[in-house]
Amino acid sequence: MAATFPGTPVTSGLRYPQDYSITNLTLLTPTNTWDVKNAMVELSYHEDLFNNTASGYLMLTESTNYVELMQLNGNEFLRMTFSTTGQPGTEIDKLFRVYKMGPRRQENNMYTMSYALYFCSEEMMLNEQYKVCKSYPNQEIYKNIVDILQNEMLVDPSKINYIEKTYGSYDFVIPTLKPFDAINFMSVYARTASGGVGSDMIFYEDKYGFNFRSLQSLMTNPIYHKYTYNPKNTDPSNLNSDQFNILTYEILNSYDTLAGVNSGIFANQLISADILTRTRTVTNFDYGSYQKNPASVQLNPFTITNQYTNRKGDQLNQSKQAVLKLIFSNYDETSSPYIKEASSATAGNSTVVDTNHGAIAHNIYAETYVPYRTAQLALANYTRIKVSIPGDSNLTVGATVNFALTSTNPLSHTPDAFYSGNYLVTAVRHLINDRYITILELCKDSVPTPYSSPDSTSTIWQNSAKGIFK
Repeated sequence: MAATFPGTPVTSGLRYPQDYSITNLTLLTPTNTWDVKNAMVELSYHEDLFNNTASGYLMLTESTNYVELMQLNGNEFLRMTFSTTGQPGTEIDKLFRVYKMGPRRQENNMYTMSYALYFCSEEMMLNEQYKVCKSYPNQEIYKNIVDILQNEMLVDPSKINYIEKTYGSYDFVIPTLKPFDAINFMSVYARTASGGVGSDMIFYEDKYGFNFRSLQSLMTNPIYHKYTYNPKNTDPSNLNSDQFNILTYEILNSYDTLAGVNSGIFANQLISADILTRTRTVTNFDYGSYQKNPASVQLNPFTITNQYTNRKGDQLNQSKQAVLKLIFSNYDETSSPYIKEASSATAGNSTVVDTNHGAIAHNIYAETYVPYRTAQLALANYTRIKVSIPGDSNLTVGATVNFALTSTNPLSHTPDAFYSGNYLVTAVRHLINDRYITILELCKDSVPTPYSSPDSTSTIWQNSAKGIFK
């Protein structure tokens, strides 16, 4: 289960930036196999870091009535192999289950029909058909996930790409859940064993197979490539310039301070109560201290906000009760080195009240996974950009890229100070029709340049914070 990452971008063999090679596009039916390359109008293959499986659609136009001849009914398989250059090792080679046919439309004449076939991983179909009712006593979470994949869903080991080890042992009873729901349920509790802070483990499928990883470990991946948004290259001999030039971009989410406060990105508080020992624990999440903690990993070095102080004297990361949660837990300060280390390294600063003795039940580390996961998953999507680039079959979700957005300031042609920088690829769509483009959704949790702090001595700032015109 060794991790596989995107390799070096390949441009040799290309004549144009949006060239592609489809070596296999075969529909397997109970009656026969059908090579649909000549009937293909459009192929869309999609991965998402926050979805469990890959999916897509295939648009076809044909005049032989293959729907009848092949007896298409939603129990077919699609084998597809395509790449940017046709070179071994760069291709996307996947087998999918066809589950749905879109509307059939008449084209040109009465014999020609166009329609879309929608496909997903076979594991998605299995996930909808079966439930898991099982206990996992005193076991690491990553082992439970492997067990569900291999023993409950019968996933071939070759399709399991990388399962990251987790910290701590837990007692789980899966109460008749769909397999992926069971995995997602346990993922909430999971903390990486690599030393990262918090609880940001996610389960997803990429071009290599199924993965269970933390966002922090994904952010440490080597930068795949630097992409720029510049006027189209006019030198046809300089292919590399066009290959890594962004075709279009859209900033989906710039900032939303109110939503950030309401989602607990900047600060949140957990009150956990142990009803057996009659103790309570207060755990505060502080984004400012979290971002400075060397054990946590950010894509860029600086925070997504400045040091604005409100009329009560608090910054965004200091209003602890912005998001308040209550949970029944079993915190044990005498046997929780992870919690104590995380609390001292951050301003999580767990305040333990009346805990002079250890907890009775097995520790579920709620003081880590609740406040940290609340902030980390929302923070990972605070800034989102959608870009389209010339097709690149090497790219998959979980990769990190550098986006050099040229400032729109007419007096400056330098990279944008805040929206340039390193990004995590959280979604990929490979779209092939008469050309091949790759659409990426990029997210970041920090900025490459610090925002200027307001002048706390300024009268106009002080009055504005008070809501008065003076």
